[in-house]
Amino acid sequence: MARSLNWRAAPFLACLPLLAACATDDVYEMHQSALLAYDSGADARAEALYHGLARSAPNDPETWLRLGNLYARSNRPDKAAEAYERGLLLAPADARLWYNLGIIRQRQAHAAFIMAHQFIPDADPIQARAKALIERLAPAVAEAAPATEK
Repeated sequence: MARSLNWRAAPFLACLPLLAACATDDVYEMHQSALLAYDSGADARAEALYHGLARSAPNDPETWLRLGNLYARSNRPDKAAEAYERGLLLAPADARLWYNLGIIRQRQAHAAFIMAHQFIPDADPIQARAKALIERLAPAVAEAAPATEK
């Protein structure tokens, strides 16, 4: 029985190297297309391609960096932070991922202080502290740009 099972599996096993080569070529082409779309500002196309890369090659921190940057560009900070964190699981020493996560967290903090300021009564001492934090963070948030280059 074991011999007949091996015999039946032989054609499939013989094709595995070819399938792997095809998959590698497809991933490479998808990566090149994603990079071109990303660099040219075709963000919707780049995002779709990077989603495909994240499914095909989920262990590439560069994919998660670029996907995070695309989310950041389109004002989706929670998804951007999640993508950067996924990248950091794969490359914990990648300073670009840490830097970009810091930028996103800084923007989120700034937005949270703005919202808090709207709801804090004028007589509450926290109101002045929230306003000071808003003013302190505003210039940093305005000038910070995500890192993309190696």
